[in-house]
Amino acid sequence: MKNINLTIYRPDDWHVHLREGELLNAVINSTARFNGRCIAMPNLENPITTTKNCLDYKNNILKKVKVSYFEPLIPCYLTDNIDINDFKNGIKNNIFFGAKLYPVNATTNSKKGVTAIDKIFPSLEVLSTYNKPLLIHGEKIGKNINIFDREKYFIDDELKKIISFFPNLKIVLEHVSTKYGADFVNQTKNLAATITPHHMILTKKDVFNDEINCHNYCMPVVKEQKDLRSLREYACSGNESFFIGTDSAPHQIIYKQNDGNLKPGIFSAPCSLELYAQIFDEENSLQNLERFSSLNGPKFYGMTHNKDKITLIKKEWKLEEFTTYKDIKIKNFYSDKYLKWQILN
Repeated sequence: MKNINLTIYRPDDWHVHLREGELLNAVINSTARFNGRCIAMPNLENPITTTKNCLDYKNNILKKVKVSYFEPLIPCYLTDNIDINDFKNGIKNNIFFGAKLYPVNATTNSKKGVTAIDKIFPSLEVLSTYNKPLLIHGEKIGKNINIFDREKYFIDDELKKIISFFPNLKIVLEHVSTKYGADFVNQTKNLAATITPHHMILTKKDVFNDEINCHNYCMPVVKEQKDLRSLREYACSGNESFFIGTDSAPHQIIYKQNDGNLKPGIFSAPCSLELYAQIFDEENSLQNLERFSSLNGPKFYGMTHNKDKITLIKKEWKLEEFTTYKDIKIKNFYSDKYLKWQILN
């Protein structure tokens, strides 16, 4: 049987966690191996809230990268009491790639996140004025809100409010995880969404059984089959409102245990593009992979797409179970199965 090759413009990853310290050393080149750019999430242990933090982090990332074509883009981590003058300077001078909204306690390192949407209106005004994007972890946390309904509650109670006050603001609903969310993005001006590979592969049956499957546990959690189907359909359609954002989120294996200290996150960077290709192939939509991976994101952000190209080949291979570096050990997503596509160059 003849191998099938697919050549596309070099992709970008518009949502990825590169972490810090030795963990950054362990994972950076899994993302940089084929992406031209990435948005590196600012929810570090000491979040990226100032221009100095941002420049230091970007320089630190670039020191670790082995390739010349890679560029990290870093948004500001919004807080209730952000230094608005420093924030404005960072936005105006392209130090910050927009801003990231984490509702307080919604995910990893979000305890310094936003407690009330109104408190960040001055920051949103700055973003709107300078045509810079707001990236959102779209979950609302509450005692009476089921974990599977957090995205819907955020859209209805928070996102619609933001849109009504700032109708020209560019917004990305990161790692959209529900049909409700994807439909809302599709129907709303100036709104886009990233879609992860794991939200198009897993459902809650792969996570919640007699005990939590810790390696499939992420935030937002994966949902129902109808949600998975909807995300696949939007991604594979070529719809310009949807593009790659892996939300690859590595944790050392010691933090991925069912011991009351389980951290959410799936490390997909070692096989992310290969999984996207596999999904698009399964949906008979390989002709739209380039739009999703390489064109839609830059277009939404007002950037040019990467000019060089990479090639994938349809060929089975198996990923090593762990990524290791010194004493760091991270479980690789999908390492228990054969992948159907491989990057040639």
